[in-house]
Amino acid sequence: MALNNNFYCIAPMMGKTDSFFCYLLGLINKKISVYTEMMHAETIIRSKILESYNFIEDKKKIVVQIAGSKPKRLALAAKKVTEFGFNEININCGCPSNRVVSGKFGISLLLEPKLVRKCVEEIHSKVSNKVSIKTRIGVDEHNSEDILNSFLYELNKAGVNKFIIHARSAITKKLSTKDNLNIPPLNYQRVYKLKKEFNKNEIIINGGFKNINKNNIIKNVDGIMIGREAYKNPWMFNTSMTYNALESKKRIVKTYIRLLENMIIDQYFSKSSLFHIQNIFNGYSGSKKWRHHVSYALADKKLINLLKFLDYDNIKIV
Repeated sequence: MALNNNFYCIAPMMGKTDSFFCYLLGLINKKISVYTEMMHAETIIRSKILESYNFIEDKKKIVVQIAGSKPKRLALAAKKVTEFGFNEININCGCPSNRVVSGKFGISLLLEPKLVRKCVEEIHSKVSNKVSIKTRIGVDEHNSEDILNSFLYELNKAGVNKFIIHARSAITKKLSTKDNLNIPPLNYQRVYKLKKEFNKNEIIINGGFKNINKNNIIKNVDGIMIGREAYKNPWMFNTSMTYNALESKKRIVKTYIRLLENMIIDQYFSKSSLFHIQNIFNGYSGSKKWRHHVSYALADKKLINLLKFLDYDNIKIV
């Protein structure tokens, strides 16, 4: 099945969609958009977190997700994001974690549309980047359709056209962030109805998707965002037409490892960079030994052994 690159994107995931995963995904499919892990506006302003993306030359398909609720600070962070070469900013209005909610951002912003509008307008006063919003269909007892509709109406006034909707309500305090990814029931129909109400907006649906075989959804929304499954199996976005798909995958992983080797030479090493490829050959013969070799590399930083493992055809089709 031909992959519609414009219909799919990869969700922001804390500890997963960092700069290295963005680079790896770009090797697999440079046309798929990937959203960075959530970065608080203050972290962007005060730290060097964006510098970790400097080794990626083309950042057009990387969307930076920003958290916060102070208009001027968000605008300052957005200006810095723009200076680093990113084209799109996504405001997190959906994270249900207790820490985020206590900070009065994330999902709590769903109930503060006028504040979010001020944030967007302040950002637009500083940069010309596209601004999108990611949120949920409701929060706690606030589940009426008017809540989300009013939110979109207000944000449309600020020129926001793109909304990513996680098709679950959030339950704060009673559920953990992890439970909020599973326990609240999915309601795709609510998102479909939202698209009909806001037909001029780009509405992307998120939540529970495990593959790209979703042609039945194309007529209902403008796109699908895939999270955990995309991280577990980024090969679902591989469009290589080579005769031997496994050899193509090996070449991609080798390219990725060589980048990491150069970074080690420059005295920069991130363990997460290897976490991203630890399970990348799952389903193939030799995947268990591969995972062991990655574990060794995490300890001794000798990536040459990973390249040798691939050169000796230790990964094979079952």
